[in-house]
Amino acid sequence: MSQNFTVRGNDLWDPSTFDSLRRQLIPSFDLLYDSAVQTVVMTVDERPRILDLGAGTGLLSARLLERLPDAELTLMDRSELMLSQARGRFASQQRVKVLVGDLEDPLPRGRFDAIVSGLAIHHLPHEGKRRLFGRIRESLNPGGVFVHVEQLLGARPWLEAMYDRMHEAHVVRSGTPEAEWEAGRERMKFDIPIDLDTQLKWLRAAGFAEVDCLAKDWRFATYAGWVAP
Repeated sequence: MSQNFTVRGNDLWDPSTFDSLRRQLIPSFDLLYDSAVQTVVMTVDERPRILDLGAGTGLLSARLLERLPDAELTLMDRSELMLSQARGRFASQQRVKVLVGDLEDPLPRGRFDAIVSGLAIHHLPHEGKRRLFGRIRESLNPGGVFVHVEQLLGARPWLEAMYDRMHEAHVVRSGTPEAEWEAGRERMKFDIPIDLDTQLKWLRAAGFAEVDCLAKDWRFATYAGWVAP
């Protein structure tokens, strides 16, 4: 088992294996990420300005660029190790910018047509999540969208137990090496997830005109908030 990780945010992951383990450890990975990408595509024009928060190796941004090749993308993550992978991935893309920054740092200047995040914000304390949602809302253009692929907490302990059973069943079916699942369990000890309904309420309170859950597989979901035109 790789030991190339620390105990905060994306540095819990070994960047060299991060992408290859996504489908093994995340149920309905393609559904979740494709839903996020399709939502952005249907909301923005052909040359949008997009911010990817907690971007890691750039996995979500790469999917966005496949559909929106003229997009101006800014990737932001606190982990230099993860961003080194992203820089290599987008080395030939002049319209992609990679920045080192924590989720609690000020967002990059200017406004964006879309802000996305994939499986990163659940590392923040709950009040940090709420503050970030407000800053995201302030950084979006009229008609813009925030799309979030996220790990959830069951609203009740018995529901969380079901989430966990279904998650482990997927991992076993996918043939994940036992050591990788053990490492995944260790990483999850540092997660601070919260239920879906609470997060949608926070988006409404932050000023998003409309919010919706677009895809869900037990403890993983893709949801979005739109700014009024």
